[in-house]
Amino acid sequence: MYGHQVSHRTKRLAVVTLLLLITCLIWLASRRDDGYRWEASSQRPAAPFLSTQRLSTDDKNAKRGPRIAIVTFITSQKSYIHLSLRNKAHYARAHNYTLIVDYESHASRGTTWKKFDMIEDVVRAGTHDWVWWLDFDTLITNTTMAVADVIEEALGDATATGMDPGEVDFLVTDDCNNLNDGSFIARSSPRTVATLDAIRALHDREKSKGNDLNDQDAMRDFLRTDDPLVKHTLRIPQWKINAFPEEIKCYDGSGVGWARGMLLVHFAGAWAHVEGEDPTGELMRKYEREIIWGEVPEG
Repeated sequence: MYGHQVSHRTKRLAVVTLLLLITCLIWLASRRDDGYRWEASSQRPAAPFLSTQRLSTDDKNAKRGPRIAIVTFITSQKSYIHLSLRNKAHYARAHNYTLIVDYESHASRGTTWKKFDMIEDVVRAGTHDWVWWLDFDTLITNTTMAVADVIEEALGDATATGMDPGEVDFLVTDDCNNLNDGSFIARSSPRTVATLDAIRALHDREKSKGNDLNDQDAMRDFLRTDDPLVKHTLRIPQWKINAFPEEIKCYDGSGVGWARGMLLVHFAGAWAHVEGEDPTGELMRKYEREIIWGEVPEG
């Protein structure tokens, strides 16, 4: 009889323990459900990507628009990491975009080539319509402006010139030295991956000749070729998505530099234009005061 009672109590204790464990797991899961999600690369092993895309509680009633991923990486300690991340995360939340950040680069062609790998990963995942690449030394200075509107306007301009907007895969800008790929937009399409592969192939051919191009130079040279893929790239004015400040007067043919109210400022090559131990950090902190911080929707 005593043994039967012990066995019965043991079973009840096991049931109670199991119920408590399930309750704790449910509570922990609810604590993690804060409206954001983590995404990982499906193509290459890497650190987790930070995603700040809000999850709609009602997809049927959610505002429809292009699914946009903002992609960047930082692989070394800088004085402006928090500012750059906070700025881009705020913008992503404000417009229901996804912010994807990585902190390591294992690109075989060099660190900066990581940007093409990250873009390809997003395209292959098939979860977004457009990818906006941003170098880390950028600030979105008007967070009320939607880059989706920039894309729509550019595609409209393409139509006006007789170009099929559905054939546009890249929106790029020049600076005073031709192409600058610190901020550009890519459509999520198989042609985009084919273009990235073609740029990599050009680099590899040139390297075999002793000419080791970086990602920007290889992309620039590719866009000068007669490859059929080139026609899917549309150049837009630099100031629309890649404006340079007055301290870095390397403007495209328009000669227009950054002005308050513009979408973004890019401190490309600040070390060559600004004296001091931390030229990029100094400019980032200076222009932080110029940011127009829009509101982030509740929920």
